[in-house]
Amino acid sequence: MNLSNLRKFKKNLDEKGYLILPDVLPKPMVSDLICELSKLKFSNAVSFLVQAVYGIRDLLNLCPAVRDFSASKSVRQIAENFLGKNSRLVRAIYFNKTENVNWKVPWHQDFTIAVREKINIPGFSPWTRKADVWHVQPPINILERMVALRFHLDDANESNGALKVVPGSHLAGRLTAEDIKRFRLANEIAVCSVKKGDCLVMRPLLLHSSAAGFKPSQRRVIHFEFSADRLPDKLEWHES
Repeated sequence: MNLSNLRKFKKNLDEKGYLILPDVLPKPMVSDLICELSKLKFSNAVSFLVQAVYGIRDLLNLCPAVRDFSASKSVRQIAENFLGKNSRLVRAIYFNKTENVNWKVPWHQDFTIAVREKINIPGFSPWTRKADVWHVQPPINILERMVALRFHLDDANESNGALKVVPGSHLAGRLTAEDIKRFRLANEIAVCSVKKGDCLVMRPLLLHSSAAGFKPSQRRVIHFEFSADRLPDKLEWHES
């Protein structure tokens, strides 16, 4: 894909809350990333089940190859197109859905951010601790300006548990459980079918879910979250 043409996609992201950028990663890069991720050993940031890694938090500190990838020109171009030159990577996670670890995620919005330390500031709560990293729900205006880039290392479709979204739901703010039920019934649901090497761009407040695959196969995703905001007082993004 010619990343110089990214500007035309911004309106789609603003209106629908998501879009798919095809052929962002060349096949050799996909293979290299898969190889490096397969070398990761057990730690409290790596989630194992039946000898398979299905999730990794604090990804940049654990995998130098992913850290280098996150600083590459192609990743920077995409992030800066949607957030401007001040965009910075603030969290990196790895997901791997397999035949043996065929998990599902209910409908939800992404409310939390990762930070370096717990500092009690009005508007930031509740606090949680995951893989030795502090997480907190910030004021909604911070979430509204963030963007997630999901780089797919495998084909993903409905059969192996691709992401499902409710287009435009990110514009409705923070949704209650009743709101989520209403949105699902009143709006179309889109399946984000992607190919290996594609990038799914989405807003954190977009209502999304992931069903267990009915024909499960590997569905590996490198998930980056970007923001152009500085956090208040002495609060700092975990990855920046």
